[in-house]
Amino acid sequence: MEPDPAAVAALDRFRALLRLPTVSRADEALTDWAPFEAFRAEVERLYPATHRTLEREIIAGHSLLYRWPGSSSAAPTVLMAHIDVVPVVDAEWTHPPFGAQIVGEGDDAAVHARGAIDDKGSLVAILEAIEQLAGEGFTPVHDVYLAFGHNEETAGNGARAIVAELQARGVRPALVLDEGGAVVDGAVPGVAAPTAMIGLAERGVMTVQLTA
Repeated sequence: MEPDPAAVAALDRFRALLRLPTVSRADEALTDWAPFEAFRAEVERLYPATHRTLEREIIAGHSLLYRWPGSSSAAPTVLMAHIDVVPVVDAEWTHPPFGAQIVGEGDDAAVHARGAIDDKGSLVAILEAIEQLAGEGFTPVHDVYLAFGHNEETAGNGARAIVAELQARGVRPALVLDEGGAVVDGAVPGVAAPTAMIGLAERGVMTVQLTA
């Protein structure tokens, strides 16, 4: 069977973004911001209908906030993902981490790249869906916001700055969807089938002093 040309094109766009080493570091003085700027330009090039239709802002220097105007601005949806990836330990990789190589064939083919799952996969899935709908002239019933933070891996200020901006504008979402887990085996005791876990809360940090 011949591959679907649309699927091949979507995969090519995904691989193009995976090749950009958008590595965030806890000490942001050590972060190379050039790949982040290249990423922003590449997203604009690859998704033209999205950028013709949605409003885009740069928040906190490198995070991206998009607004897709709907028929109503009430009860909007926020779709989240993050641009950055964690640093690479070369010894842990059998393929170039930013090569976006396809390994295998057919249903067994996989893309090997830093960020393929965490979290450029989610980001590209969002953009692919919106690009198609925007190109068809679709208008959502309610506003849709895309919130793409630039330093999630270091618990940085990108997402917080986006939240503060939306709060200042009086935007109160009806639904917020962020990244989730993968489809995995053996995650739930007694369940043999692959399981997609749905997270209902974000992890946090707690310090406990235990006296015994």
